[in-house]
Amino acid sequence: MLFDSYIMSLQRVLAVVILLAATIPTIHGEDLRNNNNNYDNGNYALTSSTHKSLLIAAGCFWCAEQAYEQYAPGVIEVVSGYAGSDGIESPTYRNHPGHYEVILIEYDPNSTSYELLLQYAWRNLDPFDQYGQFCDRGFSYQSALFYANEEEKLIAEQVRSEVLDLHPDWDNESVVVPLLERPFFWRAEGYHQDYYIKNPWNYEYYKERCGRTKRLKEVWGEEQYNCYHDLELTCFNKTAVNEDGVSIEAVVNVKNAPEESGKVRGAPVWGIIVAVVFAVGVLCLLVVGFMTPCKKKLSIEEGKDEYVVEKEAADLP
Repeated sequence: MLFDSYIMSLQRVLAVVILLAATIPTIHGEDLRNNNNNYDNGNYALTSSTHKSLLIAAGCFWCAEQAYEQYAPGVIEVVSGYAGSDGIESPTYRNHPGHYEVILIEYDPNSTSYELLLQYAWRNLDPFDQYGQFCDRGFSYQSALFYANEEEKLIAEQVRSEVLDLHPDWDNESVVVPLLERPFFWRAEGYHQDYYIKNPWNYEYYKERCGRTKRLKEVWGEEQYNCYHDLELTCFNKTAVNEDGVSIEAVVNVKNAPEESGKVRGAPVWGIIVAVVFAVGVLCLLVVGFMTPCKKKLSIEEGKDEYVVEKEAADLP
């Protein structure tokens, strides 16, 4: 009986371990600390009637959000979300077929321009990857640049041409970033917003392991990458050209987020939890696997002992 209770206790522990493992998020999944399920799936409302917005898909929306909020001039707010002309209604992170992971960039046209922000978009994606971006694979991680009207379409085509002119060794057909009509924007869950600020350790670990910075430097070159990821905008003399064509003093990093550490991060908290849970699960399986043959062997030995006793009793006169 004692042994049976011991086995049942181990089985309960193993069941709890499996349940915990199932609820631990993946590296690009839910953050349980910030998920209160109180999020808005509707379209985003601009904070001012004088502001404008654009939509881009550049792989992981955590990274795209950080790149624009910290380094792009004139940006007021960046919101992570989903968009796709063939996407389902009310998409969620766990269910968004037909949607790209996108960011909506709210900007002040007096401080920057659609054209300038598209230049930043190109420098934050791999233009040759048609299957995703960096370590993330699948349709939702593919890149795309969106236009809202014919004027923006012409600007988007012009910027694309300028990028190709700057890189004459690039084959036009190998640059696979589509220019698409802007679809409806669905705001992502609250725990995805400002992820790089709320979870800097997890974020930097993911970004470094995904190889985003390394690949961008390979594609665009170290100098060009640094120009578009510089809080001082030294390459642009700390200025930006607005939609009226006027050069003004550039304003970046409106949320005053700290710069990335640049250090190679170790596994974040959830990674350590996964490792511990996995180790406990394996240990439990080993213990159960070891004890089961022992129980069978004990039962056999007890059976033999009972047989010997019975036989000896039968042999008595």
